[in-house]
Amino acid sequence: MSKIIALSIAAALLAPFASAEVTISGSVRTAMEYLSPDQVGVKVGSKNDGDNKTQLADQSSRIRVSGVDKLDIGGDLVWVLESRFRVGDPYNKEAASVWGSRDTYIGYKGDYGFARFGKMDNAYKNLYKNISPTIEGEMNDTSGYLGDGQLLRRLGARSGSVIYYETPNFNGFNAHASYTLSPQVENSKPASCALNSKGAIVCTPAVASTGNVNTDVYQIGGFYKNDMFNVGAAYSMGKNQNSDFNSSKIAPAVKDGASVSGYMVGGNVKYMDFGLGLTWEQVIRDDGKQSRSQDSYAIAGSYKYDKLNFLVSYVQAADVQTLNDSGADQISVAASYNLSKRSKVYATYSKVNNDKNANFTTESGYVLNNGQSADLFSVGVRTDF
Repeated sequence: MSKIIALSIAAALLAPFASAEVTISGSVRTAMEYLSPDQVGVKVGSKNDGDNKTQLADQSSRIRVSGVDKLDIGGDLVWVLESRFRVGDPYNKEAASVWGSRDTYIGYKGDYGFARFGKMDNAYKNLYKNISPTIEGEMNDTSGYLGDGQLLRRLGARSGSVIYYETPNFNGFNAHASYTLSPQVENSKPASCALNSKGAIVCTPAVASTGNVNTDVYQIGGFYKNDMFNVGAAYSMGKNQNSDFNSSKIAPAVKDGASVSGYMVGGNVKYMDFGLGLTWEQVIRDDGKQSRSQDSYAIAGSYKYDKLNFLVSYVQAADVQTLNDSGADQISVAASYNLSKRSKVYATYSKVNNDKNANFTTESGYVLNNGQSADLFSVGVRTDF
């Protein structure tokens, strides 16, 4: 009798989800991570103590709830709720793993494309998956080179208020555009004082408000792909934003008349079990008085043999204009073995080399000093559901 009652309750709970076509999916990814930095810039008591570290580090685990509702007028209403969780958290990022911390949006998909609204990756980031999938297919965060503090795809980001449009597929061609709405910000700055490197107090006068400024960001791009080739480009522009050219991380701050923009061009070829990807990217930081660009280059090759997958990649960032020794490079070697259609184990090695005025790092989260280099090893497991 108890079994009948339990089955009745389960059927009642699941019936609404079944009729609404709700899908639960996700990925659990974690690895034992070993970091070995050199001693450049290490200070006693600093967060980066220069010690070798062995730690359990999550590699972007997530859970996704999505649904599709076929509309009477035609087309589909699509919604997604994706959340982050961590299996290992050595960098104490759990506070950011809230409900809906990843792509969370609602949209309409029909004959004329896919429009969606909410929190999601911008077009600059999404396009890269189809421009150069071999390079984009980094196996984990420990060896990852994509992001605003990494060496490539530096303007790809997830934002809270995005309007996104994706065209239908036209014989292999597809275009994306996104518009990130940022709040109107008052263009003012209070006076402040701080100690400089010599121990002297230096004060910055207040900047009077000149009214509100618009810091919206827009991206646009497209790609063509078939069974063998991918090729595409993307462009991003952030108005009234400034990012310190002395920092390797792209961290825009409000500044009237400034901008942070970038271009990315790449391609990919796949032949039998081999893959080869190439990319060039230029990021331009304009403070309203001078424009400074920085180029990045990437190449990666992959090979699949039975259940084994191999990836070798090399990414280089050249110097920022007007700032010598501000580049870096990273070489990564990775291999995985498929345990099933959904699960795999993997091992990766990366070497990050920074020039004396650069502090690029990997997606893992370890903070490097200017000029500091590091070796990173990891052995992990991933299962998708």
